[in-house]
This record gives sequence, structure tokens and C-alpha cells, in this order.
Amino acid sequence: MPCSCRRSMHRAPGSVWCRCLWPFLLPVLFLCCVAAWAQKPVTSSPVTYARVRPILVARCVACHAQAALNHHALSGGLALDTLQAIRKGVVEQSRSRAVLVPGKSAQSALYLRLVTADPARRMPKGGPALKPQEIALIRQWIDAGAPGEELKGAPVAPTSTVAPMPASAGTQTIAIPTHMVPTADLVGKNTPKEARLALALGVGPLAPVAALAFSPDGQVLAVGGYRAVLLWSMTSGRPLGAITHLAGSVHALAFRPDGALLAAGSGEPGMLGEVRVFDVKTLKPVGPPLRKHTDTVFSVVWSADGTRLASGSQDRTARVYEWPSGKELYVFGEHSDAVARVAFTPDGNSLYTASHDRSIRHFQLSDGKLLRTISGEGEAITAMAVNPNGKFLVAAGTDPVLRWWNPQDGSKVNQMSGHRGPVNDLCFSQDGKFVVTAGADRTVQLWDGNAGGRHRAMEGAGDWIYSVAISPDGKVVAGGGADGRVCLWQADEGRLRLTLAFWPPDGQKTRTPDWFAITPEGYYDASPDWASRMQLRLGDDTVNAPRMRLFLASLRQPEKVLRALQVASLETATVPPQK
Repeated sequence: MPCSCRRSMHRAPGSVWCRCLWPFLLPVLFLCCVAAWAQKPVTSSPVTYARVRPILVARCVACHAQAALNHHALSGGLALDTLQAIRKGVVEQSRSRAVLVPGKSAQSALYLRLVTADPARRMPKGGPALKPQEIALIRQWIDAGAPGEELKGAPVAPTSTVAPMPASAGTQTIAIPTHMVPTADLVGKNTPKEARLALALGVGPLAPVAALAFSPDGQVLAVGGYRAVLLWSMTSGRPLGAITHLAGSVHALAFRPDGALLAAGSGEPGMLGEVRVFDVKTLKPVGPPLRKHTDTVFSVVWSADGTRLASGSQDRTARVYEWPSGKELYVFGEHSDAVARVAFTPDGNSLYTASHDRSIRHFQLSDGKLLRTISGEGEAITAMAVNPNGKFLVAAGTDPVLRWWNPQDGSKVNQMSGHRGPVNDLCFSQDGKFVVTAGADRTVQLWDGNAGGRHRAMEGAGDWIYSVAISPDGKVVAGGGADGRVCLWQADEGRLRLTLAFWPPDGQKTRTPDWFAITPEGYYDASPDWASRMQLRLGDDTVNAPRMRLFLASLRQPEKVLRALQVASLETATVPPQK
């Protein structure tokens, strides 16, 4: 009679299985089970959100925080500073997209973006990868079902003083278009007739440029990035140096009216807001760090006499400090949402604050009294500035309409439309004749500072424009992009003159910043390492013809880059013909 074991086991023809073999197999199976159990990893405690949160706070929330959700170019619409925000995922207009699939790390973008080999997608952006044990802990947490409870106010020590600067630049190609026309031998069958050569190098992705400021004499442009500020000389066309090891992304820059000091506002979302002041010549810190804010600083300004500093933060407060003592004079906590902008009146006697709660408030600085609330903005205010004569102020935000307000009675003087998306920043020219605005529609726009009419849109940026500044003489407009580039336009014509980018030194392996400056006519200057990476591209293809390599070397012309920076006209470089 056939053994019943055969009905339940897959076997090869001719194999023999029988109940009589089980007494011999059982001891073997028992020993195998014991060995397997001995090799099974034993965890002393379950992997919960409480163990994962410090990693996310230290390495991710500098960009991905609720404080930055309105600035999609920085956060991508994703916040990771609370468990609720992680479960909600990426916020896209009226819907959300999950980044966490509990129990399935292989299907969770939160994990996959940490381990991808693609440098353009790998997170954290612009910084070193997480440690293997940190990634493993996040994977285990997700595979365990992402357990845990919201930790309100859980203490997490700030890491800004010990975290390393971003690692060296990556390999993602950054291509800057030029007007250079390719010769016929360089053009392929699928190349569009209107295609032009680009200067490119593999140093991306770069951190967004979240703040810009010209010095009062117009000789220096300060550029804020992730944990760093680059000071660019407008007279030499090259960097003067970099300030590093700041707390998180730099969202605010302001030169003291005498030009001797530079204030930088930054922070780590949900943990720390910081204002630091630096000597412009030595780049060394001056006075005490101002760390009263509990969340990212979005705005910082000096009073006209340089004796006070004001700051606005995601923590819903505005603060006024005495300088150089650093003594806190006032805390204004009347807003119900983030304070995006602060501005002193020209006489320094009062302060305006603009908030995501759609209101502007006017405070008297002799006693801290609230003088007036200006309401009527359609959505969150993200940009606001006061005319140099103090007669009116301009504000805009996620509702892209610019509104001119009379601060004396809170009445609306004018409103204008022009941008096709949120307005991220705006400022007046030194003489008050112009207002410049930075938009999510990839344009900077120039407006009449008094009547409010639009003069022109300045195009050529590759991504959202996040910050804007205008030189004191009104000739140059700078716009900082989400792609890490700074575009410089000639204000009276709206012509793009130069594109800049930089990578900060880490203070250990590198002591000086890497950088490039490229003109639309095809000329460039760059730090030695970045100059060695420069390529010519046509569409997606690198141009490798021997004569073109010589031509590329000839395009490194610092004197022409400087001329472009000073808004002088240049002739487009001519590609040599094939011999």
C-alpha cells in the first residue's frame, strides 16, 4: 500500500519517502531550528517613532518641515517633523501623496529616497547620506508598521553646532544655456534647428538660494544657501569668501546700513531659530548669537541707525533686539501663523510684521503697543516691504496679487497682477522708484514703486525664484532659484547677464568655495575644480570634438564675465568651423 506521505509532498520519480523515516529526521529538524533561533537577531526594544524621530530632525527637517510647506521649492510639499505630517505625505494642492506604506519599506518613498543610487533623487539633498544603521532603523520601523505616537514637545538637542557641512558636490548635470550656435557637424538628425550650446558640469543638485542682499555701496552681493552664505564681489567678479556652519537653510540676509556688518537669519524647523551677525571684511562672527526663536527665522532687518535688529519666524513671533548687546527688547506674538517678513519704518519708531495668517500688523516701539492691523490679503503673506519714504508698503504671497497699502489708515491704495504663481519675495530699490518681485512662475518682475504699474518680466531662470534683490544704483536685479542658481539681469532692459552658483567649503577638506559664473554669450569663470569639470553640451549630448575642447578652454575669460556683471554688452562667442 502506498505511503500516505506521498500525497502531500512534491517528489522526483523514484524517490522513496515513508513514515518510517520520520524518527530519524525529527532530531535533525530540531537541531536546525535551534541553530536558526540562535542566529535570529534580538532587539532590546521595538523600533518606534520615538527612535526614528531624532534622525529625521537632525538630517531631514531643515527642508522638510511644516515651516516650509508654503515654500514648495524647498520642501517639495513634504513635512517630516511630526508623525501626522509623515503619514499625510506630500501635499499637492487639494490632495496628498503617501511617502509611507506601513509594513512595506520597499514601497515607501521615505525609505527608497534614502537608498537610491540616483544623486538627483537621493536624500538628504545637498548633504552626506544617512549612516547605514540609521537607514536600517528607518526600514525596520516602516516594516514594523511605523508604530508610535505623536511626540509633542519631545526634547531633541539642536545639532547645528556639530552637524557637518554638506558633502562635496554631486554628479547631477547642471546645464546653463547660451546663445552659441553649433556648427553643422555638431548637429544630429534629431537636434532641433533652434538648439544652442550649453555650458554644463556635474556638480548638482545644489541647495536652493533662499536669501539675497546687496551691500549699501553695491560692491558685494550676499547669497544664502544651506548653512552657508557666499559673499560675491561685484567689482572683481569673484567670491570674497563664505560664511559656513549656520543653522539650517539661510532664509534672511541684511546688511547694516553702514555696510560693515551682515545679519543672517536661519534655523532648524521645530527646534531652533537663529540670527547671527558677521563682519563683512573678516567674515568672523560679531556679538552674541540671537537664539530666542524656537523655529526657523524667515526675515531679519536693521533699523536705520544700526542699533536694533528685528526678526520674524515660523514660531509666530517677531522679536526686536538691541545691538550690539543682543538684549531682547520686544516679543510680538499676536500673529496666529508664521511671521514671514518684518520691516522697520524709516524713522525706526515702529515695526511692521507680515504673516501667513493673511494680516500685517504695525507696532509702536516706544511701548510695544499694537497700532493697527491691516487685513484684506487673499492668502498667506510671504513677501512685504516698506517704501523708503515710509508712505506705503507692498505685500503679496501665495495669492500672487501685489497690494499697495497706506500704513496710516490701513486702506488699500492699489493692486496689480502679473505673476502666474505665488510671490516668494519682494523689495524696493534704494530710491523707492522700483519694486522687484520673485515668483514661482520662474520670473522676476519689475514694477513702478509708486504707481504700481508693471515694467517688465525678467526670464531665463530654470526653476522657482525664491529670493530677490536690486543693486543700490538700480541697474542689476538678482534672483535666487530653487535650483541653486543666481540669475543677474540688467534692470532697464530685462536682459539676463550672468548666472552664478556655488558650493560652500566644509572647513576641513576644502577651505574655499567652489563656484561658477556663466554669461549667455558663452563665457565663463570658475573655481579650479569646477573649471576642470566644465563641458559643452548640445541637448543631452556632450560635445567631444577635439577642436571643441580647445574652444571650451578659450571661453574661460574672467574679464568678460566681469563686464557682464557690470551690465556691459558682449558679443556671443563664435564656434570654430570644422577644418
